[in-house]
Amino acid sequence: MPTDADAKRTIIEIANDLFAAGHLTPTGGNLSARAADDDKIWITPSQLYKGSLTAETLLCIREDGTCCEGEGKPSVEYQMHWKSYQARPDATAAVHTHSPAATAFGITNQKFPPINTDAIFLADTQIVPWFMPGSTELADAVSEALKSSRGAILQCHGLMAVGKTMRDAATRAMMIEETAKLFLYCKQFGGELAVIPPEWVERLGSFASFL
Repeated sequence: MPTDADAKRTIIEIANDLFAAGHLTPTGGNLSARAADDDKIWITPSQLYKGSLTAETLLCIREDGTCCEGEGKPSVEYQMHWKSYQARPDATAAVHTHSPAATAFGITNQKFPPINTDAIFLADTQIVPWFMPGSTELADAVSEALKSSRGAILQCHGLMAVGKTMRDAATRAMMIEETAKLFLYCKQFGGELAVIPPEWVERLGSFASFL
């Protein structure tokens, strides 16, 4: 089990990567990681500029949102993070981004056709209808979606991804965004999509659970 210092370090490292790549907006998006104590998580604070987070700005909270270490308010999405861990007990990290292409993908109710191997691995990605950010309803809906996939697109909002490590969670979020971009480019070029043959979709899909 990672230490609290490890959890805080990886949150900052991944937050910087995601912000630089445009997956986090100045105040939009949040990350969390399991704390050394099973009944606590480390999470990014509410309404703080995501480009300048430090270990000192992170908060350690309980399931009800009460803070046991750090100053300020935890992300309004703390319920969604807790519910995500309950849906995926093997996850140690959760990433909620405001990735623009993935968000648009969800708004328009798209599905990933097998245009590349990543699209096959992401075929189980769930799309969650809009609920008020920070609400119990959103947390419950995301939790249900994550029982079927390690990533979910939140309509008119963003996406949520979990992983056995913080890097795994971030990689899933990045894969969803980049594959949504590729699909968008295909639509912009027009013409008939060339897709991976069904027999290979089935064979490659068998590896999806390992990613």
